[in-house]
Amino acid sequence: MLWITEVRLGSEKYKRKNTKNMYNFRLKSLTKLLQGKTAIHSISLNKYTTSTQPVVTSPQNDYEKQLKDFNTLKNITRKPRAKKPQRPPFMKSVLIGEFDTEILAYPELERKDEVDSLQAEAKAVKELLSQTHMVNCTSLGDKHFRQNLADHKVLGLQASQYMDGRQCGVTESMRFLEALSEHSLRSSIITHEQLGVQTLLKFANEQLKQKHLPKIMSGESLVAMCSCESKVADLSEFHTKAELSSDGKSWTLNGEKTMVINGMSADTLIVFAVTKTVQFGLERDVKLTVFLVDKHSPGISVLRDNYQTVETCTVKFENVSVPNENIVGEPNKGEDILNGIMLEYRLSIGPPCIALTKKILNSLSNEIIRKSNEDNLFHKTDAVRSIIAQITTSLYGMESATYLTTGLLDSYENQDCQLETAIVKVFCSEKLWEASTTYLDLAGAAAVSESHSANKYHREALPFITLHDTNDCLKIVIALLGLEHAGVALNEKVHKIRNPLFYSGFALKRYIMDRRNVADDPKLDLQLHEYLHPSGRKAANNLEYCVKRLQFGAEVLLSKYGPEVVNYHMDLRRFAECIIDTYILIACLGM
Repeated sequence: MLWITEVRLGSEKYKRKNTKNMYNFRLKSLTKLLQGKTAIHSISLNKYTTSTQPVVTSPQNDYEKQLKDFNTLKNITRKPRAKKPQRPPFMKSVLIGEFDTEILAYPELERKDEVDSLQAEAKAVKELLSQTHMVNCTSLGDKHFRQNLADHKVLGLQASQYMDGRQCGVTESMRFLEALSEHSLRSSIITHEQLGVQTLLKFANEQLKQKHLPKIMSGESLVAMCSCESKVADLSEFHTKAELSSDGKSWTLNGEKTMVINGMSADTLIVFAVTKTVQFGLERDVKLTVFLVDKHSPGISVLRDNYQTVETCTVKFENVSVPNENIVGEPNKGEDILNGIMLEYRLSIGPPCIALTKKILNSLSNEIIRKSNEDNLFHKTDAVRSIIAQITTSLYGMESATYLTTGLLDSYENQDCQLETAIVKVFCSEKLWEASTTYLDLAGAAAVSESHSANKYHREALPFITLHDTNDCLKIVIALLGLEHAGVALNEKVHKIRNPLFYSGFALKRYIMDRRNVADDPKLDLQLHEYLHPSGRKAANNLEYCVKRLQFGAEVLLSKYGPEVVNYHMDLRRFAECIIDTYILIACLGM
């Protein structure tokens, strides 16, 4: 891997200048070497010796390494990644009546040449996956399949260009994931990229990155995440534990992980284990640590699950020794890593759902045309047209919400998009599921056959609904995330509402001011139509109505239930559905 000196002086200007000078120096040196102007010597940049005698190594090996470094440097393109200052969280702020109108200007890639290049490269990936030898591959364990992907640099999309990655932003990554989702192994590919590679890129130390990422990005190795356990409702019930050895140099891992995607084919496992337990009366708090484990270590056994659409397995750990050096991040910080990686993983559910919905729409259209004839114009009936229209509009909403969210993450520094990414996951997976069931309905009895495309797409849609986050639970999470933010802003107001006898003047004033809200006729004073095209005035008024009702709904839930709102799941679910629909409306209206 390319050696780069990083000087942490706190000055970004100096760091950029230092990196640029080092880049130019290395490029000139390697150019002279290839032109034969410099002799080849074995010079180690990380190890030094006090000997005055030169260390002799194979000139051929040294030449190949220098050539590889030269090619890496030569292919680096400078990508401006300047981000605007962080803004308040968008959808969370909507719940307290604050609407950031800048979001209505839909974020896009700034340079046209970047857009054209991205589309061309995504098209090349699609063409690769349409080749016979790639279509026939049924497991990500196929090394040739992974190496073909690696040749197109779609393993480790966000890895630095110095590591021979693409250094993609979130928007570019999602566009490539949409292209990769043309293949039936879409679930395996995305899980490997978003849960495996991304965990190492964002949280592993340099030593682990240098040791594992080059092999993974070249297709030589495969990584799988082990985070799920059976019969576990929350993290406090995790059974997989790791205990520190007496000498403090290693950990002993015991437990069992279920639903491990790519686990049968993986060489390396990312394992979440309990390393600390704290008891507070009847409550139990656990601390997780993330370990990087070689699957071929003694004490690991793997049992394949019987699932058709995605390769999953159960992994058992019995007294598996893991060295201290294999800890990802910091000890007892596993929950933070899990929360950080799940944010972008939820967002990455959008692209495969979009790709699969497009396939369903095309197959459904062909099925309808096939059933139509001169005597039975099936495709011209309003029932069929309404179905096609519904899927098409849902698809538009899926794309709009996905790429609005990626734009927020790319445009603003450390933007809080917890709520938005969860919305994308729920909405896209549900609309995909609806499209697949609609296809089953129109296909009729023929869809019973496993070889029928309606049956096939329905089975392929299932993992996006069920794996890692079930939509029903995620809806409650969406509502609680929003109410948590609103509760901070509305704390004083809710306190007065819940104690009217102590604040009689406030109660009387609220009764008068909230008459329109109670009558479902809120005052539309946000003037959102001024930020949209005149033809969208009616839609803008509908959006403003939704924003006002969400604000009132958050206030009512908090004042009615208080802290006990977490136990009223039916109300939370309905509130979450309103939040989801409002965000999709905003995404579709953005210009």
